[in-house]
Amino acid sequence: MMSVRLRALLPARFSALVEIALGLLLLGAFSLLFLRYYSSLALALVALVAVRNGLREGLAAAVSAGGLYLALTWGRAEGAGLRGLGSIEPYATLLLLLGGGIAFGAVGRSHGRAIHALRERVDELELELADQGVRLLVAIEEKQELEQRMPKDRSSGPGP
Repeated sequence: MMSVRLRALLPARFSALVEIALGLLLLGAFSLLFLRYYSSLALALVALVAVRNGLREGLAAAVSAGGLYLALTWGRAEGAGLRGLGSIEPYATLLLLLGGGIAFGAVGRSHGRAIHALRERVDELELELADQGVRLLVAIEEKQELEQRMPKDRSSGPGP
């Protein structure tokens, strides 16, 4: 039973990793041209991944995007990257991404729980509906049996 659960979870986890990897590739490409907008783009990526997949994947996206940001800041030409790491901006961006990953991940997690609860309720209602359908068929069959037992000519009986 545990292996069935793991197999059911693997495609979703793999999908989240693919989303993160593709998002980081796009983010890296845009960052080469527009590094000053990196934090907004990275937060959008973190929000997308976190709301769709939950807290763990949101944190993974935040840490990955933060690592990419540090690498891009450090990799700037002529030592500007090292001075950039001494300022507060990269760390504020990291905190923004981590906070966004946690907040949006919590929203995604609660949304997933609500969907799960609704699916369970739908399953319960479907079972109840099927039970009511069976009861209706039984009642119809009993009615037909009672109608067949009744005399065909009601006028021959005592009248009013």
